[in-house]
Amino acid sequence: MADINDRLERLHKRDELTRRVLAHRALPDPVAELGADFVEVVEAVVGVVRRQPGASVMVAPGDGRHGSAVVRVTEVAGDVDVIVLPAGP
Repeated sequence: MADINDRLERLHKRDELTRRVLAHRALPDPVAELGADFVEVVEAVVGVVRRQPGASVMVAPGDGRHGSAVVRVTEVAGDVDVIVLPAGP
C-alpha cells in the first residue's frame, strides 16, 4: 500500500511541475505573431536560458537581414524575460 501512495504522490508532484512549466510558457503577443515554428524555437531557448544564471540570447526569425525583428531572451533572478526588439532603421 505504501508503494501505491508513494507512486501517487510522485505523479501528483510531476503534474504540479508540469502545470508550473506551462504557466511559464506564456510569450508576449508579438512573439506569438511570428509563427508557430518560431514560437517553438523561442520556447526551447527559454528552457535553456532559464537554467543559465545571467544568460542572454538573441534570436532572429527568417534570414536575419537588416530591418528584421529580433527576440531577446534573458534570465533574470530565476525567471526569463522575453522581449521583441524593434527593427532598426
